[in-house]
Amino acid sequence: MSKVYEEEEKRMYLDAFNVSGKTKTAFARENNIPEATFRAWIKEDEYLTFGAIQLNNNAQPIRNKKQSTIFSCENIRIELKEGFDKNFLKRIVEVLINDK
Repeated sequence: MSKVYEEEEKRMYLDAFNVSGKTKTAFARENNIPEATFRAWIKEDEYLTFGAIQLNNNAQPIRNKKQSTIFSCENIRIELKEGFDKNFLKRIVEVLINDK
């Protein structure tokens, strides 16, 4: 039978993960949390914090030789180079979502 985690416990783990500098896999294993469960918590937390943007089905990620991922759709182009700051990108997206 799988363990049921309280919201406070999830929050504690997520906060600890955010300052740990560890990968999701390593953190989940070290804390005896099923990796799929932990990744679901992170995804839910990011959605609640930053919302979601639905991309047009034509927007496809493309990998190029420079280790960049490019999302391109109509008049929007996003290029993410290897090692980009995910938290900074999230803040940018949040501003775009909330811009009125």
